[in-house]
Amino acid sequence: MFFQPLKRLVYSLLLSVVVATTANARDVSINFIANASLRITDGDYVLFTDFPYVSGAFGHMEYTYPYFVEQDNNVTTLITSRMTDHFDPVTFMTLGWKVIGPAEVVGDLQSRYITLNEERDRVVAELERNRILDQAERPDTEITVILPDPIIRPDTMVVEENLIHGPIHIQAIRTKSAQTEHYSYVLEWGGRKIYLGGDTGDTAHLATLPEVDIAFLSPWLFENARKEDALPNAKKIVIYQHHEGEIIPNCFTCTIPEKGELITFD
Repeated sequence: MFFQPLKRLVYSLLLSVVVATTANARDVSINFIANASLRITDGDYVLFTDFPYVSGAFGHMEYTYPYFVEQDNNVTTLITSRMTDHFDPVTFMTLGWKVIGPAEVVGDLQSRYITLNEERDRVVAELERNRILDQAERPDTEITVILPDPIIRPDTMVVEENLIHGPIHIQAIRTKSAQTEHYSYVLEWGGRKIYLGGDTGDTAHLATLPEVDIAFLSPWLFENARKEDALPNAKKIVIYQHHEGEIIPNCFTCTIPEKGELITFD
C-alpha cells in the first residue's frame, strides 16, 4: 500500500516547514518607553504600543523620544484606546508611521487629515491670490511663493479580531475601559507570545488567554486578577502604566521597569 509512504512524505514536508519557519523566525526585543508604551522589534519591523501619547497626560509618566531615529524604519504603532495617555494624534500626524487601532482612533485620524487638508488648501489659495496680485503690480519680476508642506495621509488600519501584519500575528480582545473603545492584545512574533493589557481592569478575558512569554499588566489589572485568582498563564509578568518609583504590593516576582529599560524574556 502506498498510503504509509505518502503519509510519511506529507509528515516530513510539514516538519520541514515547521523547522524552516522556526529557523527563520527573528528574535524580538522589547524596550519600555514609558506608561503603556513599548518598542518591540526584530531588527526589521518596529512595533510601538500606545505610542506616541501625550507626555504626562492624566499624571502619568513624562517622556522624550528621538523620533528621528525611526525615520528609515518600517514602523507601526498599535493602539489600545483613544485616551490621550495612550495616543497623541497630533504628534502622530507628523510622523508618517502606520497605525493599527480601534475605529475611534482611525476615524479621528482620517477626520484630522481632511480638516488639515482643507486648511492647507485655503492657505495655498490665499498665497496664490496674493502672488497674482503682486505679479500684476510688478510684471517685470517673477514672484514665487513657498507653499506649506503637503499633509501626509495617515496609513491606518482598524483592528480586527485576528490579523497578520508583517511577521506579527495580532489577536485583539475587546475589553472594558473608561467608556471608550478599548482592546487588549496577544502578539505572536518570532516564536514569542506577548500579552498587552492596556488600560483595562476587567479580568474576564484573562482565562481565555494562551500561555504567553510575557504579560504586560497595569497595576490595577494585576491587583484585580490577583484578588480573583485570575492572573494570566505567563512566564513573566511586567507591570506597566505605573508611576515612576511606584511600589506594587503583592507583586513579588513582577518586573517593574524604568523608562528605557530592556525587557528580557528570561
